[in-house]
Amino acid sequence: MRKLLAVILAAAMTVSLAGCGGNAASSGNAGGTQEAGGSGASGEVKDTLIIGHYGDTPNFDTHDNLNDNGMRINMCVYDPLVRMDNETYEIKPCLAESWEISEDGREYTFAIKSGVKFTDGTDMSIDDVVFSLERGMEMPMAVPSFARVTGVEKVDDSHVKVILDGPYPEFLFAMALPTAGIFSKTAFESMGEDAFKKNPVTTAPYKVADWKAGEKVVLEANENYHMGEVPIKHVEYRVITDPNSAVLSLESGDIDAYVDVQQTSFKRIQENDKLELHTGDTFGLNYITINCEKAPFDNIKARQALAYATDKESMLYGILDGNGTIMDTFATDKYLGYTDKVEKYPYDLEKAKALFAEAGVDGSQEISIIVYDTKASKYAQVLQNSLAEIGLKANVSQMERSAYDDACLNGDAHIMVDGGTFTAPTIDEALYSGIHSSQMDVRNYSKYSDPEADRLLDEARITLDETQRAALYEQLLIKLSKDLPMIPTLSGTKNIATNKNLKGVTVNPWSFYNVYDFSW
Repeated sequence: MRKLLAVILAAAMTVSLAGCGGNAASSGNAGGTQEAGGSGASGEVKDTLIIGHYGDTPNFDTHDNLNDNGMRINMCVYDPLVRMDNETYEIKPCLAESWEISEDGREYTFAIKSGVKFTDGTDMSIDDVVFSLERGMEMPMAVPSFARVTGVEKVDDSHVKVILDGPYPEFLFAMALPTAGIFSKTAFESMGEDAFKKNPVTTAPYKVADWKAGEKVVLEANENYHMGEVPIKHVEYRVITDPNSAVLSLESGDIDAYVDVQQTSFKRIQENDKLELHTGDTFGLNYITINCEKAPFDNIKARQALAYATDKESMLYGILDGNGTIMDTFATDKYLGYTDKVEKYPYDLEKAKALFAEAGVDGSQEISIIVYDTKASKYAQVLQNSLAEIGLKANVSQMERSAYDDACLNGDAHIMVDGGTFTAPTIDEALYSGIHSSQMDVRNYSKYSDPEADRLLDEARITLDETQRAALYEQLLIKLSKDLPMIPTLSGTKNIATNKNLKGVTVNPWSFYNVYDFSW
């Protein structure tokens, strides 16, 4: 996986790979017979797929939808320039057949596939691509894809250039997200934004056929799809908010798949011979952020004590039911720059108590912990219990998200328990906004400010050589393990539970699935 970044970083390198539909060409079941569960009573191939997920989408606008349920649907309703392989994380062409990267890493020139048609049968042109990308630059909700984009230029009738504010090796990952879809300029302008959000005209394998808000979204295959015939013709995304009801629906065959089932249901699903549980890595982790400006945690000994008081094993088995990985640093071995040379803090309450005493913490001061969701509150409660065992009182407050963000920025709390899912498996995404001094008024809730940490992050951002960049990140991870502005806890997993006869399923680290890859 680490060698992937070398491919992305290669200056002026032209890439030409397989298309955006992963295995539709080889999964051709459109005319064959199927085993039980893949065919109807008459022996006809099943051409409907019902996927359950926990909520609805607010709209079908690629640039105005950061709701994870909405982005999941938009992955099927829009084609981006590139797509990511779920297993190798390799970036593959979709609407862009190939691309070149300038020597300074700031310009990406995409060769756009010819002969592509929209869902209304009209032809896609380079002007549609430019229009879509330029709108993405202007839309706040499209930040995951366009945060570093400063310009888009039409080179000729088959090439478009995207200009960045600096080298950004993760840019192709950003372009593979559902926030970077391409659509019809003519349809958008003639329909108007509000109507387009309900029924977009795109190049993707599916188009919106029906939407009953709060209940379901029905998609139909795009007969004009540029990658060829869509294996499954009808897809329904059904809202099932109760996780136990979701499992019952799977078991009864009422739905064919459910995205991100609870860990407590894993064993039940695995023991059902009609179902299959697919699990895999996620681009993200859970962590504890420490306010380095607020006593007593302005003292490194108090931060070290907190690290020793963090019972990661109880978090893993008590919250994730063992389905995750204990983290000692802000990177897995798939990240460029990963190192095992970091300082480690095994759970040790005696050592924690001694270090707190050295920092002058005697239990007379209440420690404030804030969270914004129920899952984070479980992590906070584990920490609260550990602190109580050594005579320290911690108060956990669950807040509404905007109030939480305000409290974090204002430095109101001692400790914040949070987590993140990132665009790509990269240390920059995991750490830049959380520790760089320029982000104090954005996302640097730790209030950590260190010139050396800033230098390492800044230098890594403009270093295109993979080996040099990895060395910078290794230095950063080791430094942070000693300074402890944040404590990594766990990296979880993503999952999708399916009917065992559904083929082509591999876990996506964002939980956004291109259903064109699936077949019965």
